[in-house]
Amino acid sequence: MRKKDKNTLLITTLICACTVIIYGIFCHFYLAERILTQDFYVGLFLLAIIIFNIILNIGLNFTVCKKRGAKFLVRLGKWIMPFTSLFFVIISIHSRIFPDSLFTDSAVYVFVGLVFIVSGNYFPKNQMNPYIGLKFPWLLHDEKSWDKTHRLAGYTWILAGFLCIFQLFISPLKIVIIPLVIILVGILPLVYSLMLVYMKRR
Repeated sequence: MRKKDKNTLLITTLICACTVIIYGIFCHFYLAERILTQDFYVGLFLLAIIIFNIILNIGLNFTVCKKRGAKFLVRLGKWIMPFTSLFFVIISIHSRIFPDSLFTDSAVYVFVGLVFIVSGNYFPKNQMNPYIGLKFPWLLHDEKSWDKTHRLAGYTWILAGFLCIFQLFISPLKIVIIPLVIILVGILPLVYSLMLVYMKRR
Protein backbone atom coordinates (compact mmCIF):
# COMPACT_ATOMS: atom_id res chain seq x y z
CA MET A 1 0.00 0.00 0.00
CA ARG A 2 1.39 3.40 -1.00
CA LYS A 3 2.13 6.03 1.64
CA LYS A 4 -0.69 8.23 0.29
CA ASP A 5 -3.17 5.38 0.63
CA LYS A 6 -1.95 4.60 4.15
CA ASN A 7 -2.42 8.25 5.14
CA THR A 8 -5.95 8.24 3.71
CA LEU A 9 -6.76 5.08 5.68
CA LEU A 10 -5.35 6.60 8.87
CA ILE A 11 -7.10 9.97 8.48
CA THR A 12 -10.50 8.52 7.56
CA THR A 13 -10.33 6.01 10.42
CA LEU A 14 -9.41 8.78 12.90
CA ILE A 15 -12.35 10.90 11.70
CA CYS A 16 -14.71 7.95 12.20
CA ALA A 17 -13.23 7.28 15.64
CA CYS A 18 -13.64 10.95 16.60
CA THR A 19 -17.35 10.80 15.81
CA VAL A 20 -17.70 7.92 18.28
CA ILE A 21 -15.92 10.00 20.93
CA ILE A 22 -18.05 13.07 20.17
CA TYR A 23 -21.28 11.12 20.52
CA GLY A 24 -20.00 9.45 23.68
CA ILE A 25 -19.23 12.86 25.22
CA PHE A 26 -22.66 14.14 24.18
CA CYS A 27 -24.38 11.15 25.82
CA HIS A 28 -22.31 11.51 29.01
CA PHE A 29 -22.71 15.24 29.60
CA TYR A 30 -25.97 16.18 27.87
CA LEU A 31 -28.15 13.09 28.15
CA ALA A 32 -26.82 11.85 31.49
CA GLU A 33 -29.56 9.56 32.83
CA ARG A 34 -31.74 9.98 29.73
CA ILE A 35 -29.66 7.60 27.60
CA LEU A 36 -31.96 5.30 25.64
CA THR A 37 -31.50 2.01 23.81
CA GLN A 38 -31.34 3.95 20.53
CA ASP A 39 -28.21 5.73 21.76
CA PHE A 40 -26.57 2.36 22.34
CA TYR A 41 -27.41 1.33 18.77
CA VAL A 42 -26.06 4.64 17.45
CA GLY A 43 -22.76 3.84 19.17
CA LEU A 44 -22.68 0.35 17.67
CA PHE A 45 -23.44 1.75 14.22
CA LEU A 46 -20.59 4.25 14.51
CA LEU A 47 -18.20 1.49 15.55
CA ALA A 48 -19.36 -0.58 12.56
CA ILE A 49 -18.60 2.39 10.31
CA ILE A 50 -14.97 2.31 11.49
CA ILE A 51 -14.71 -1.35 10.45
CA PHE A 52 -16.40 -0.70 7.09
CA ASN A 53 -14.06 2.24 6.49
CA ILE A 54 -10.98 0.06 6.98
CA ILE A 55 -12.39 -2.66 4.70
CA LEU A 56 -13.32 -0.13 1.99
CA ASN A 57 -9.96 1.61 2.05
CA ILE A 58 -8.05 -1.66 1.81
CA GLY A 59 -10.33 -3.08 -0.88
CA LEU A 60 -10.27 0.05 -3.05
CA ASN A 61 -6.48 -0.09 -3.14
CA PHE A 62 -6.59 -3.29 -5.19
CA THR A 63 -5.00 -2.75 -8.59
CA VAL A 64 -8.19 -3.68 -10.44
CA CYS A 65 -10.12 -0.94 -8.60
CA LYS A 66 -7.57 1.72 -9.43
CA LYS A 67 -7.31 0.74 -13.09
CA ARG A 68 -10.91 -0.20 -13.91
CA GLY A 69 -12.96 1.92 -11.52
CA ALA A 70 -13.89 5.57 -12.06
CA LYS A 71 -11.23 7.55 -10.18
CA PHE A 72 -13.74 9.82 -8.47
CA LEU A 73 -15.79 6.85 -7.25
CA VAL A 74 -12.64 5.26 -5.83
CA ARG A 75 -11.88 8.45 -3.90
CA LEU A 76 -15.50 8.78 -2.84
CA GLY A 77 -15.50 5.19 -1.61
CA LYS A 78 -12.49 5.90 0.58
CA TRP A 79 -14.14 8.95 2.15
CA ILE A 80 -17.80 7.93 2.23
CA MET A 81 -17.59 6.39 5.71
CA PRO A 82 -16.15 9.52 7.41
CA PHE A 83 -18.81 11.65 5.67
CA THR A 84 -21.52 9.19 6.72
CA SER A 85 -20.20 9.05 10.27
CA LEU A 86 -20.11 12.84 10.67
CA PHE A 87 -23.54 13.19 9.10
CA PHE A 88 -25.01 10.47 11.29
CA VAL A 89 -23.64 12.02 14.48
CA ILE A 90 -24.98 15.46 13.56
CA ILE A 91 -28.51 14.24 12.86
CA SER A 92 -28.46 11.91 15.89
CA ILE A 93 -27.49 14.73 18.24
CA HIS A 94 -29.98 17.09 16.62
CA SER A 95 -32.82 14.56 16.90
CA ARG A 96 -32.09 14.03 20.62
CA ILE A 97 -31.99 17.76 21.36
CA PHE A 98 -34.96 18.61 19.12
CA PRO A 99 -37.10 15.43 19.00
CA ASP A 100 -39.98 17.15 17.19
CA SER A 101 -37.85 18.68 14.44
CA LEU A 102 -38.30 17.60 10.82
CA PHE A 103 -34.64 18.35 10.06
CA THR A 104 -33.48 14.75 10.50
CA ASP A 105 -35.74 13.22 7.84
CA SER A 106 -35.05 16.04 5.39
CA ALA A 107 -31.30 15.79 5.90
CA VAL A 108 -31.33 12.03 5.31
CA TYR A 109 -33.24 12.39 2.04
CA VAL A 110 -30.85 15.11 0.81
CA PHE A 111 -27.75 13.12 1.81
CA VAL A 112 -28.96 9.93 0.13
CA GLY A 113 -30.11 11.90 -2.91
CA LEU A 114 -26.72 13.54 -3.36
CA VAL A 115 -24.95 10.18 -3.06
CA PHE A 116 -27.19 8.75 -5.81
CA ILE A 117 -26.65 11.77 -8.07
CA VAL A 118 -22.87 11.80 -7.70
CA SER A 119 -22.54 8.01 -8.07
CA GLY A 120 -24.86 7.91 -11.07
CA ASN A 121 -22.89 10.66 -12.79
CA TYR A 122 -19.72 8.54 -12.66
CA PHE A 123 -21.25 5.09 -13.25
CA PRO A 124 -20.68 5.13 -17.04
CA LYS A 125 -16.97 5.80 -16.45
CA ASN A 126 -16.54 2.47 -14.66
CA GLN A 127 -14.85 -0.23 -16.67
CA MET A 128 -15.80 -3.85 -16.03
CA ASN A 129 -14.65 -4.93 -12.56
CA PRO A 130 -16.05 -6.95 -9.63
CA TYR A 131 -15.72 -4.22 -6.97
CA ILE A 132 -17.01 -0.84 -8.17
CA GLY A 133 -20.40 -0.54 -9.80
CA LEU A 134 -23.37 -2.90 -10.11
CA LYS A 135 -22.24 -6.32 -8.93
CA PHE A 136 -24.37 -8.50 -11.20
CA PRO A 137 -22.24 -11.65 -11.84
CA TRP A 138 -23.52 -12.10 -15.41
CA LEU A 139 -22.08 -8.70 -16.38
CA LEU A 140 -18.52 -9.60 -15.38
CA HIS A 141 -18.03 -11.62 -18.57
CA ASP A 142 -19.72 -9.26 -21.03
CA GLU A 143 -18.18 -5.82 -21.33
CA LYS A 144 -20.80 -4.44 -23.75
CA SER A 145 -23.66 -5.41 -21.45
CA TRP A 146 -21.70 -3.97 -18.51
CA ASP A 147 -21.30 -0.63 -20.32
CA LYS A 148 -24.94 -0.45 -21.44
CA THR A 149 -26.28 -1.36 -17.99
CA HIS A 150 -24.08 1.23 -16.28
CA ARG A 151 -25.08 3.92 -18.76
CA LEU A 152 -28.74 3.24 -17.97
CA ALA A 153 -28.00 3.02 -14.23
CA GLY A 154 -26.28 6.40 -14.44
CA TYR A 155 -29.56 7.98 -15.54
CA THR A 156 -31.76 6.02 -13.14
CA TRP A 157 -29.53 6.73 -10.12
CA ILE A 158 -29.42 10.45 -10.92
CA LEU A 159 -33.20 10.49 -11.32
CA ALA A 160 -33.60 8.63 -8.01
CA GLY A 161 -31.36 11.20 -6.34
CA PHE A 162 -33.40 14.13 -7.61
CA LEU A 163 -36.62 12.41 -6.54
CA CYS A 164 -35.24 11.97 -3.01
CA ILE A 165 -34.59 15.70 -2.79
CA PHE A 166 -37.64 16.85 -4.76
CA GLN A 167 -40.10 14.95 -2.56
CA LEU A 168 -39.21 17.28 0.32
CA PHE A 169 -41.26 19.97 -1.41
CA ILE A 170 -44.23 17.78 -2.36
CA SER A 171 -45.50 15.76 0.61
CA PRO A 172 -47.72 13.28 -1.34
CA LEU A 173 -44.61 11.93 -3.09
CA LYS A 174 -43.35 10.51 0.21
CA ILE A 175 -45.82 7.64 -0.10
CA VAL A 176 -44.26 6.36 -3.32
CA ILE A 177 -40.70 7.68 -3.10
CA ILE A 178 -39.07 4.66 -1.44
CA PRO A 179 -40.58 2.01 -3.78
CA LEU A 180 -39.81 4.21 -6.78
CA VAL A 181 -36.20 4.76 -5.70
CA ILE A 182 -35.76 1.01 -5.17
CA ILE A 183 -37.05 0.39 -8.70
CA LEU A 184 -34.78 3.03 -10.25
CA VAL A 185 -31.65 2.12 -8.30
CA GLY A 186 -31.87 -1.67 -8.29
CA ILE A 187 -34.74 -3.36 -10.09
CA LEU A 188 -34.64 -1.46 -13.41
CA PRO A 189 -30.86 -1.93 -13.99
CA LEU A 190 -31.21 -5.57 -12.89
CA VAL A 191 -34.03 -6.31 -15.35
CA TYR A 192 -32.25 -4.44 -18.15
CA SER A 193 -29.01 -6.36 -17.60
CA LEU A 194 -30.88 -9.69 -17.66
CA MET A 195 -32.61 -8.67 -20.90
CA LEU A 196 -29.25 -7.87 -22.49
CA VAL A 197 -27.80 -11.24 -21.50
CA TYR A 198 -30.91 -13.06 -22.68
CA MET A 199 -30.93 -11.27 -26.05
CA LYS A 200 -27.23 -11.98 -26.56
CA ARG A 201 -27.66 -15.69 -25.85
CA ARG A 202 -30.52 -15.91 -28.32
